[in-house]
Amino acid sequence: MADEHPRRTVLRWAGGLTAVGVAGCSGDGDAGSGTSADSTDTETATAEPTETETETTTPQPTMSTVFHFASDTDKQKHALNNVANLLADDSTEVENVVLVANGAGIKLLAESTSEQPDRVRSLVEDGVSFRACENSMDAFSITESELIDGVETVPAGVGELTKLQARENYAYIETP
Repeated sequence: MADEHPRRTVLRWAGGLTAVGVAGCSGDGDAGSGTSADSTDTETATAEPTETETETTTPQPTMSTVFHFASDTDKQKHALNNVANLLADDSTEVENVVLVANGAGIKLLAESTSEQPDRVRSLVEDGVSFRACENSMDAFSITESELIDGVETVPAGVGELTKLQARENYAYIETP
């Protein structure tokens, strides 16, 4: 709700507007009295929200999440479980999901070193974007042709994480 008065206090609860007060102001020019009708406006809230209040709740914006995976092969399943759990959570509307792999985590995204290649492919089909750090690929001698189909590369995993968080407002989750 837009508030045109700079010193107005609005107290809210889940059921709607509870009280509105204007600090140190009065409509008749008497700054100290606070007795005019304009100095405090209140609306009494009922204990239970009305049917209209429950139907007109503001929709929550969809969100984007980036998972950071840098662990070795023994943590691959856990990392993918985290991604799958987010997608399955009906209480959280997520528009974009990205997993950035760097360090030893790069092994998750290569056919020859992944213990979960079918799950990666399945999550790609579900719309998850997997991004492999080229620096880590070089360190582990993994070529782009060895990556699981659908995996993208980025010059630096840490750079990609920074851009997604700072420029695109992605929520960050570090996987095990």
